[in-house]
Amino acid sequence: MSEHEAALAVGAAGGLGPYRSFAVPQSTVGDGFFMMMGLLFLGTSSRALVLGAPLWPDGVLLTCCLFMGLGMAGLALWPCFERRRGGRLERLYCSEDGLVIGSGHTMRPIRWSDVTITSEDWESGSGEYRHSGTRRTLTTPDGTVVARFTGREPERVGGFQVMLLHQAATEREAVHPTPSDARPTEA
Repeated sequence: MSEHEAALAVGAAGGLGPYRSFAVPQSTVGDGFFMMMGLLFLGTSSRALVLGAPLWPDGVLLTCCLFMGLGMAGLALWPCFERRRGGRLERLYCSEDGLVIGSGHTMRPIRWSDVTITSEDWESGSGEYRHSGTRRTLTTPDGTVVARFTGREPERVGGFQVMLLHQAATEREAVHPTPSDARPTEA
């Protein structure tokens, strides 16, 4: 059973409703620049291998190209390694009424009504080098930090979708409150 299927089963057992999205806080998505540079260096070195490199300086160039190409390809693929099952990053499987947090080899369901999201806008630098974003922190009522989006991640990691799902669930709960005894208990 894959982690995604296990998260869906945990969410269904916790009464979290249908699955909506996936998010990985503090993640980056592989940089296309590093991947393209890695392919360029690997292509250059493989061309030199096929045609032959008779001179010693060409051998040094070939070796450098191979190492740089492999290193840059590794940098581009590093985020995939971090997000894998059992990886160091938390994975959020978001549903209509809550989320399942996968960290390490454990999963736990949390209802949106038990989560508070605080957003803080930030800016750094100036002119061309100005960067800005929104830092989002998901906490439980006892102050435990569930997840933290730094605001430097690409939008594809899902921080904004998590906030939208939380807002929709809290608005639904305000209109149609769920009795506290109807909620499934966490085992």
